[in-house]
Amino acid sequence: MTALTIRYFASLREQLGCERETLTIPESGLTLPELVALLGEVHGPEVAEALIGPGVRIALNDELTDGQPGLVRPGDVVAFLPPVTGG
Repeated sequence: MTALTIRYFASLREQLGCERETLTIPESGLTLPELVALLGEVHGPEVAEALIGPGVRIALNDELTDGQPGLVRPGDVVAFLPPVTGG
């Protein structure tokens, strides 16, 4: 098993109290639902729900995906970008 880097932005960063973390995942990789389930085990179900909430965009290796990325593999960087609010 090797590492996957997860990055959090805006309100997700504030909710988790961290900007990034590294998780050990299987060499074969994980689907996004599997990754979110794993993050839910680590941080709690409310975090898992926030990661797939309305308007959350996902980037894989610095490229926005159209919906959900396919398989994420060790060495990848997954970023969760919530909708931005402000005024």
